[in-house]
Amino acid sequence: MYVATCSPARDTSAEYVAWGHSTLVGPFGEVLATTEHDEAIIISEIDYSQVELRRTHLPLEKQRRGDLYQLVDVHRLNSK
Repeated sequence: MYVATCSPARDTSAEYVAWGHSTLVGPFGEVLATTEHDEAIIISEIDYSQVELRRTHLPLEKQRRGDLYQLVDVHRLNSK
């Protein structure tokens, strides 16, 4: 998953002082692009193949511990 955070430019005279760093973060938590405190625009390439690559290297579906917990479909239980 990629995460894009948007922040207003930092204005120390305003009632609310924003952090001011808009940022684009990649699927492994790496900062791909960020701004400083001033008004700015981020333009960055997003490589969606990285999402699939990360999922391949973190096989969460194969690591389920059914002996420790059970998945329950609440929607299906409530419709009965």
